[in-house]
Amino acid sequence: MCFLLENWLLPLAVAIVFIQFGNCSVQDSKQSPTPHTFRFQNPQQCQRNEFYNLNYFDCSSCNEASDGGINELQPSADRFSCQCPVGHMSIFEKTKRWPSCEEICTNTTKQSENCTTSWSVKFPSWQCHYQYLNATAVAQQGAGIVLTQTHPGSNSSDCQSCDASYNFRYQDYCVANSLMRPYLHYNAFWQATSSPKPNSNSRLHFGDLKFVAFFCLALRNDTACQQLANLCVLSHYSLDKHSPCSAFLLTQMSDVVMKYAHPGDQSRALEPFLFYKKGRSTRELLTTTLQPANRTELQIFSTNYDLTGRLKRWGRFELQQLNLCPGQVASKLHLTRRQQQINCQLTLEQLIDAASAEGNDNYLSLYLNFSSNWQYLLHQLPVLIETLTPENKRPQAEEWQLVKRFQLISAHPKDNRQHQTAPRYEDAHKLQLYRSLRYVEHMQLEYSIQPGHLIGLPLLRLRYRHIELTANATLTQLYPFQLVVKCDRVLPGVAAELLLEIALPLLLLLASIAALLRLQNLRRRRRAELCQTSNLLELLLQLAANVALALLVTALLLLALQAFNPRQLAALIYPACLMQLVYLAVHLRRASQLELFLIDWERPRSSCEAQRLNLDSSSLCSSVRTYVAESSVSAWRVLFTANAWIRLSAAQRYSSLLQAFVVFAAHQLLQHYTQSPLDAGVSCCLIASVSLATYLLQLLLGRLFQANLLQKFIDLCSLANISLFSLVEPGYGYYVHGRSPHGFADTDMSSMILQLQREAQNMCGRRGLLMDSDKQAYIILPPRNLRVYLERLLLPLQRSRNGSMSQTLLYQKDLQVPSIDSQVERTSIAYASVNRFFCAFIDHAIKDMDYIIKEKTLVEKLFNCEIENYLTDNKGTFYIDDSLSFSRVLLLGNHVDIFVLEILVLLSIYLLTSSLLFAVALACGLNMLLRHIFRLWMRRNVSRKTLIDERFLL
Repeated sequence: MCFLLENWLLPLAVAIVFIQFGNCSVQDSKQSPTPHTFRFQNPQQCQRNEFYNLNYFDCSSCNEASDGGINELQPSADRFSCQCPVGHMSIFEKTKRWPSCEEICTNTTKQSENCTTSWSVKFPSWQCHYQYLNATAVAQQGAGIVLTQTHPGSNSSDCQSCDASYNFRYQDYCVANSLMRPYLHYNAFWQATSSPKPNSNSRLHFGDLKFVAFFCLALRNDTACQQLANLCVLSHYSLDKHSPCSAFLLTQMSDVVMKYAHPGDQSRALEPFLFYKKGRSTRELLTTTLQPANRTELQIFSTNYDLTGRLKRWGRFELQQLNLCPGQVASKLHLTRRQQQINCQLTLEQLIDAASAEGNDNYLSLYLNFSSNWQYLLHQLPVLIETLTPENKRPQAEEWQLVKRFQLISAHPKDNRQHQTAPRYEDAHKLQLYRSLRYVEHMQLEYSIQPGHLIGLPLLRLRYRHIELTANATLTQLYPFQLVVKCDRVLPGVAAELLLEIALPLLLLLASIAALLRLQNLRRRRRAELCQTSNLLELLLQLAANVALALLVTALLLLALQAFNPRQLAALIYPACLMQLVYLAVHLRRASQLELFLIDWERPRSSCEAQRLNLDSSSLCSSVRTYVAESSVSAWRVLFTANAWIRLSAAQRYSSLLQAFVVFAAHQLLQHYTQSPLDAGVSCCLIASVSLATYLLQLLLGRLFQANLLQKFIDLCSLANISLFSLVEPGYGYYVHGRSPHGFADTDMSSMILQLQREAQNMCGRRGLLMDSDKQAYIILPPRNLRVYLERLLLPLQRSRNGSMSQTLLYQKDLQVPSIDSQVERTSIAYASVNRFFCAFIDHAIKDMDYIIKEKTLVEKLFNCEIENYLTDNKGTFYIDDSLSFSRVLLLGNHVDIFVLEILVLLSIYLLTSSLLFAVALACGLNMLLRHIFRLWMRRNVSRKTLIDERFLL
């Protein structure tokens, strides 16, 4: 055993690895990035005059080439934007991303060559409260917006006041009314939560929305644009004309969106990217396949922004960031996982606590890390909010409105100054914090694995639930939450279609033809009509076995080609397992109930009247009367042969325990070297491949190094001088000729050794049924009257067993034997009568019942049928059986069906539980149970059919 494991386990595991990954092609180095793909660059790689563009994850120069090198823009402190240096004022123009810097001329410092400003004022000596924004016209630059810390209308350069009559105050800015005029329409946006009534308390107003839009659209402030995008997410992607999303819809959508346009809006593409285009581009996007950066793990990158538009965090994304269930830990996202799911019920108090912790201050965007052209790239993941539009609930992908940013939970605060607030130490205080909540009740990240270790672009599905915190709300109300990670395998086009549309129907057709041929052959053996109920049931049973094998072959082909998804594999494996289990249970039950008789060719050689031998004992000629006829046979050789037959019936050609150990060890070894959980497809392919290889290897080694158990049983029959006659059907059975060429078997050890030596030197007759042959195994088609004669011989015994008491007493009276031993006497007489009958039949001593011996033709051997037979009422046919076909009524001859059931059970249990240890344990347990039950069935049948008391059987 150790030798086999050491020499075959490691090469076998390596071979399975090559089988699994042999179909994986090298990724095409010419894969082009999609329009939503970015090459990630580390911010530390940016040079001194470069800023880091968060929208593209790369470094860009602050000074554009068109400036001629005269601009003096510098990266900001966080290096996420560019700004003018101290002593300069910024002039923003519509045609430029960044402002132009103009040095401010002062009276106290020497003017430089670039000092061209028309404001000849001096800097105030104290800290300014406001930064001033006003329209200006510069000779060289044209109309624009100027940003400075000096008040343009003050001769004393006052920067401490902002006249509300002519300006708007926002944070530390003083904005001229004329600049804000194109953006005042944002004041008309009210976010409706549930009630459409204008005066309803469920409507929320984004008071600073016009300022955020101004800084984003007019000054192109990236932080303000991020904030505007977050307000769009907070408004649940409102499609109203004056919503925070209107500018993004106008510049990022491919459909006609002029209804969102306003005279003050810009036609340039607005960043950050928030919407995907609808239509054909959406369908093409979702069919995009990428090469993951790590083949064993799905690596996702995420960015988190706060409400003000500032970056909070970026880096590796963990599934736990999306989990709202307390106490449940979400594991990492792996390509090798089948499906992960988290379900829980959240109380309203838990949702309020989560909303308070988030504070509307966490907005996420996800990116897939993939490789192309030997570079690591990021692809932004699309988000499908099912509750956003009615089209998002439809199956047509081209109608979906996909977005790029989301939040888990949002809360709309209540103005507590107008309401009496409960003390904070009371739980009711939490119900008065917010007007309503919106949280993700169902979240599903789905992706597909394509052939060649490509993956389809993951899609994040979200479904929100809106909760109004009314007066009837309680903190104990329960709300569902579900997090699902779903992975599907996609068939590789032509190969999968050939398997499922051509190969599988062809295999099913062959299975049906084989079942019909089996039915026709069985009808001849049973000597029955074709349309009998028993024949039709036999057809269904055989068809189930053939279909199960066809489904298994199809599943193995799909596994070998890695052209499946778990649903398709389960649809093939589960029905096949059920059908094979039903077939094998019925078939083995019928095989164990065959008609069986052991023919003893020898009479006892010792008696009380004869001369005593050296083995004589006090019990040999006991005075105790036994009711045994003079023609009775010897019991011991029959008992030994019957027990040998029972032991042979439960023997197997392979070890199920060894096979399970090799499968589990190979799986653990491969998992150890890959250092990550194996994919369901890889695991199923490994289980099937290692099981099949181990099974074939055991059969080969067993044939080479182990003795043939069937031939050993035939040799035992010859030594015991006992033949085995069995009938599986009324007109079909098997015969093992065990008649000793020496004529007797009750002998001492020295005589037995001399007999074997004479046989080896061809100094005696042959063992075979024919005088010049050693053929001892036969397939028999007995005469049709044989069964009738046999039933007549057993009729008295059957009457005594099943008949009434009066019939039994009458039969006992006719025998004239004491009633206490009548059952033993009738059994002995019946056994002796049947034995004499079979001995005479085999010796051609019955005039009206005979047989011929012949060989099967090639066609008969190939299709396991009997075509050219000479079968009549008084004449039968014995076919020479070199393949020892009588093993078909034993487990030895059904090893293929048993192996098919075991591999189906292994795959089925693994697909259900994802636990290989549990699967192999259940498969081994099923095999042990099958052997035990079949041995028990065979033992009882041998006792009943051979008339041997069950107490003598092992």
